[in-house]
Amino acid sequence: MSGDGSSTDSSGDAEYELIEAEVALFHVGNRTRSTALLAWFLEAVWRLDPEEASDAICDGGGDKGIDAIHVDDDVKEITVFQAKHRTASHLTQGDNDLKNLVGTVTYLDGPEGIDALLASAPNDELRRLVARLDLRAKLEAGDYGVRLVFVTNGVLDPAGRDYLATRQDHTPVLDMWSRERLAGIAARTATLRVGSNAIALEAASPPIVVDLSNNVRMAVGLIAAPDLVRLPGIEDLSIFQLNVRLGLGRTRINKELARTIQDPAEHDLFCTYHNGMTLLTRSFKVDGTDVTLEGVSVVNGCQSMLALFANRSSLTPDLKILVRIVELGSQGELVDRITYRTNNQNPVNIRDQRSTDKVQRDLQAQVADLYGTELALGIRNGEPHSVEVLENSLLAQLVMATYLGEPWNAVRKVRLFDQEYHRIFSRRMDGHKVFLLHLFDQVLASHRGDLAPELVAAFSSVRFTLAHLMYQLVGLTSEGDAFLDSPGPLLASKRTEVLSILDEMATEAVESTNYFIESKETEAQELGESFDPKVVFKSRAGVTSLERDAVGHSKRMVRRDDEYGFRLAE
Repeated sequence: MSGDGSSTDSSGDAEYELIEAEVALFHVGNRTRSTALLAWFLEAVWRLDPEEASDAICDGGGDKGIDAIHVDDDVKEITVFQAKHRTASHLTQGDNDLKNLVGTVTYLDGPEGIDALLASAPNDELRRLVARLDLRAKLEAGDYGVRLVFVTNGVLDPAGRDYLATRQDHTPVLDMWSRERLAGIAARTATLRVGSNAIALEAASPPIVVDLSNNVRMAVGLIAAPDLVRLPGIEDLSIFQLNVRLGLGRTRINKELARTIQDPAEHDLFCTYHNGMTLLTRSFKVDGTDVTLEGVSVVNGCQSMLALFANRSSLTPDLKILVRIVELGSQGELVDRITYRTNNQNPVNIRDQRSTDKVQRDLQAQVADLYGTELALGIRNGEPHSVEVLENSLLAQLVMATYLGEPWNAVRKVRLFDQEYHRIFSRRMDGHKVFLLHLFDQVLASHRGDLAPELVAAFSSVRFTLAHLMYQLVGLTSEGDAFLDSPGPLLASKRTEVLSILDEMATEAVESTNYFIESKETEAQELGESFDPKVVFKSRAGVTSLERDAVGHSKRMVRRDDEYGFRLAE
């Protein structure tokens, strides 16, 4: 039977409920459940920022079977989305909707297709989206590919599976995201929520309770420090999962805070010069000075709480902290907003602010699942790890230098977690590529001493140009290009051989760079001019000139020598 059906298999109930809990946070305004599912997908899976995701959606009457369109200019790809939400876990997804999505391809068959789409009286959202993305010009240029993506929280029925099988060798690609595939993403990127355990606190005096808008309540009061350090989850840091950073170590401020805590004479007035803490809870009850919480998370005040806990033997009831307790209820979407605002008042950089978002948590979980015995991806200051750590700040620089091909921008750290964030941490970046870039960096570090002396001291910026050259050299063969796109299989089966080739590529990149710098210095001396080699690695023109020389020679070698370049023996 073709079309939507139902299944009596209840094994997917947990997956269904997990996805539903995430989608519910996006079911706002006039969005349908299908639109909410798509909005969640675009943020959590396609890794668009909220504004870009919202702009991409054109779902509604007259959408011509197109629920959203996104253009990725980095890979020159136009993606058309359609989403179908199933209202119960037993309802399945048939082939009718899949065929409707495939039917939209005629609208993307060159500029004439766009003309036909606009002539078919689409809704205003779709018409504006087509104009905003300049789709006609992109299709007329002929260098943009098309991808179709179908999203559903249901599972495919036999008709759906059969139809999908018939599309395997067809273009454009039909990328199917059904419940089973979505559940893994939802588990890794689930909105951070407060627990449900009951916690009792006692305030110095009856707290002030304020009813805010949207059924949010807040209590403000003074809580004795010995009471606060008994909160569950301090020692294992789980109480701080919503905080953008953990302990920062023995900084000057933390040392001063510790000395203050250890001095009983300071306790009585401590609350007058301390900024206080913000706790999130599902709900609270206030009875006189007694405060009962359902679950708790410290969203601001991690450094203070850790300092209090470390010096708990010095605490007295006189040392009180101003505490704001915010009741979230079921409004999980407030977590991100409160986390951002409360931490944005202090010296926290944009990298810190990104530490709790879905993209970073997804990548960190992927690396842990795939390479957890060798590497951890660090996304927050103060995280405890028992293996080698690749900080996401360095990862961002490596991605910019390699997969995005802009090493001159890799040194501009401020941009990486701001304007360039969603380009760098796009859906194409996964745990395998993170580990590969870690290997790139390790191999390059081992060749640091082979650089010309004037470059060794500037290695922090030179390394990204070298990584860029390595990436280009690996990708000169079809085998190497496929490896860069999907490194997982070879990293699992031929790690030793891969490392050997990467070492050869690093050697060639270093030697080419040394030769280039030496020739430029000689040229400058002959002209009576000065030459600053450090400038080369911070400018597009300098890197492009170096790349042209280094990679140009290797391109010729690949054509002449069947054993040259990234080739693995069978």
